[in-house]
Order: sequence, then C-alpha cells, then structure tokens
Amino acid sequence: MQFNVAQLLKEPVGAVRRYELNEGLEPLDSELELLSPLLGTIQIMRTNSGVLINGDFTTAARIACGRCVEPIVVPLHVQLEESFRPLTEVETGRLLRPEEFEGDSADFEDEALLIDEHHILDLTEVVRQNIWLAVPMYPSCNWEGAGECPNLIAQRAALRAAEQAELSAEEAADILPEGVDPRWAALLKLRLQSGDENTQ
Repeated sequence: MQFNVAQLLKEPVGAVRRYELNEGLEPLDSELELLSPLLGTIQIMRTNSGVLINGDFTTAARIACGRCVEPIVVPLHVQLEESFRPLTEVETGRLLRPEEFEGDSADFEDEALLIDEHHILDLTEVVRQNIWLAVPMYPSCNWEGAGECPNLIAQRAALRAAEQAELSAEEAADILPEGVDPRWAALLKLRLQSGDENTQ
C-alpha cells in the first residue's frame, strides 16, 4: 500500500486525494491469517506538516476462539487516522528537520510515519497495527451476542459424560467431539484420579 504524494505535497494545505482500496494482505503479518483483501476507502489530505491519512477498511481474519480455542473467522472493521511527514522537501530535495514541523516530536521518530526521500508514503505498517487493534480482545464463536460458544458447550458435555462414566483417558479421548485437543482427556484422567483419592 504505497502512494506517491509528491504532487500533493506541492499543493496548498487542505488539498485532498481519495482512493478506493482492494488490497491483498497475505504477507502483512506471519501471525495474522487474513482471509479477504482489505476493502475500503482512503483519504490523503495535505497539512502544514505533511499529510493526514483517514482510512475506513474491512477484512476478515482466522483466529482462535478465546473459549474453546477452535479456529473461527472474525470480520474486522478498521478505521485509522494518522499524520505522515516527508523526509525531504519536494522542490529542492533538501532534508527536512523535525523542528520545521508542528506536532508531537515522538511522531517524527516513528519510521512508519515517514514519507521517504522519493515521496512514497507506505501505509503497510500503520495498517498492520490497526488491524491488530481491530481484533476482538476476547474472540468467541458466539460473536453475535453474549453466552458460551457451541464448541465449548459440546466439549464440557463430553468431559462431564466421561467423568460420570469414570472412563480411562484413552476411552475419554474416543468420545470427545471431533477436532477437540486430546490433551483434554489427559486432564480428565488427572481429575478422576484426584477424585478417587479424595474419596479414600
């Protein structure tokens, strides 16, 4: 997601460019499995210190449910607003100093918020960070409302049935729902053993 803003930087403050986005994001982050392209709009506005980006995007990601740990697909809505500053002056190529611009000095130290010497604005890192911010803190299979997810209910029911039948870990693993981590059965065996010890 790169934009050449050389012409925009020559225009007066308030000049605007708008773009429709349909960007594939597969290599964006190795820990983030995105299932659809980034769709939406972006506005780039000239400011006295560089440019201001406003974006509104949607995508979808596969992440683990926070309750049953099964993979689920979560739609994501990403909104961003960020200021970028140029490294060089467009007309002369002169390196610009941070004190020549208004704004928070910490922003000038963030490489993700710099327009390079060729006047290319790269949104990749800013978009990656904002996608992570859009991921729910506690993703769930039951993302439409409150309550437990169906997978977790099925897992608990299977574990209770195995406990009541006092099955071995191997037998318990056989009745767990398909796709459930077999380590649940090992935990069930420990629980059964501790229950036996308490009854002695």
